[in-house]
Amino acid sequence: MGNEKFLRFLGLAARAGKLVYGAQGVDQAIKKRRAKLVIVDGSASENTKKEIGDACTYYRVRVIVLDESGVLGRSLHKPNNKVIGIVCPQFAQSAWDKYNAISGGETIEQD
Repeated sequence: MGNEKFLRFLGLAARAGKLVYGAQGVDQAIKKRRAKLVIVDGSASENTKKEIGDACTYYRVRVIVLDESGVLGRSLHKPNNKVIGIVCPQFAQSAWDKYNAISGGETIEQD
C-alpha cells in the first residue's frame, strides 16, 4: 500500500483530536469554517461526494477523494466512516503534503 504513511498520519491526527467524522459533522465544520481539509473514502456514495465537494468548493476547502474503498474507515478503526475533516491547519497541511507525495487519488485545491 503506497499511502501507508498518509494513513498512519491520519491516525495520529485522530489521536490528537483534530478530526471531525461523518458527512453531517464534516458539513457543519465546513460551513463553520473549521474544516481545513476534507478526505472522502472511495466507497462513499456519489451523492455524498457531490454534496461534500460542492460545500468544499463554495467554502474553499481542499478535498482529497481516495481511490481505495474502505481504507479510511479501517485506518481510523471506524469501519462505517466515509468522510473526515481535519480542523487543525498544521495537520491539514501536513496531510495534504504527505498525500501529494504519494498521490493515489483525486485532490481538489480551492485557492
